[in-house]
Amino acid sequence: MISAGRLRFVASVKRETGVDNLGKKNSNFGSTIGTFRCDLRDVGSTEVDYGDGYVLVNTFECHARWERIADLGVLPTDRLVIQSKTYRINGIRNEYNRNRLAILDVTEIV
Repeated sequence: MISAGRLRFVASVKRETGVDNLGKKNSNFGSTIGTFRCDLRDVGSTEVDYGDGYVLVNTFECHARWERIADLGVLPTDRLVIQSKTYRINGIRNEYNRNRLAILDVTEIV
């Protein structure tokens, strides 16, 4: 179980809103489906080729209570906003399948 003192941040979950006339999803993440308390831990950064140069990709682990993540129905296609920074969810793990701790692998969107 994660202690309440570790949950320092409030994360807002943003979901894609609607589809266009052709049935294609919009990339508009304006709809907030809820918030939860979390702890953000830096995993590291890497440089990735992008265009004619490099871009820095920051990776984090977002630790939260599994019960709240399940209640909100958080999906890997959602985005998280923590302290005015937006994060892409790469994966959601249920630690040891005990339904206590959710670990969301996220990367910062610059």
